[in-house]
Amino acid sequence: MGKIISCCGTFCSDCEYYPHDCAGCQNLKGKVFWLPYIDANICPIFDCCINKNHYQHCGLCKKLPCDKLHINDPTKSAEENAEMLKMQIEQLKKLSK
Repeated sequence: MGKIISCCGTFCSDCEYYPHDCAGCQNLKGKVFWLPYIDANICPIFDCCINKNHYQHCGLCKKLPCDKLHINDPTKSAEENAEMLKMQIEQLKKLSK
């Protein structure tokens, strides 16, 4: 089975919560388990990318990288979050080619 990637460039299938605690952004339509951490009802990245702009992923957006991609995981260090953001942007650039 291939890797499952979200619209923000995160590999859902590599996440420790996938698939038991989280089925991935696409399957959940942006209503992922971590939304209480940011006090939201839908992932702002998913909402912007998929619902509002109708892109397959953020790599198709001219504003990449935008402020929405800077949502930090409160369970990770600043360094881990920065590395994750770097990986997401690299992946999105690859997808957009």
